[in-house]
Amino acid sequence: MKFLPETLGFRVLMKPQILGKKTESGIMIATDERTQATNSDKGEILAIGPSAWKAYNMEPPVKVGDFVVYAKYGCKTIKDGDDLYIIANDEDILVGYTNE
Repeated sequence: MKFLPETLGFRVLMKPQILGKKTESGIMIATDERTQATNSDKGEILAIGPSAWKAYNMEPPVKVGDFVVYAKYGCKTIKDGDDLYIIANDEDILVGYTNE
């Protein structure tokens, strides 16, 4: 699926970070990706709509490739084959962070 950034409006397209469950001994347990994505609140920005943050009279504080924490209950999850995407409103982006 190819997304057209100009159609996002004030929304942001993200790739969620899929988090596996970790046991006390440190073993990662595979789980359903869709469930994990809806339980995650972190993602990587793939595209930003042209109207994002314009209502606040500011340029987007994040750029494509940045990692962010988002409000997980206001977002739309899209599954395309094995790929999973999140579409969120600009106001649902809570904070950017480095993945270091």
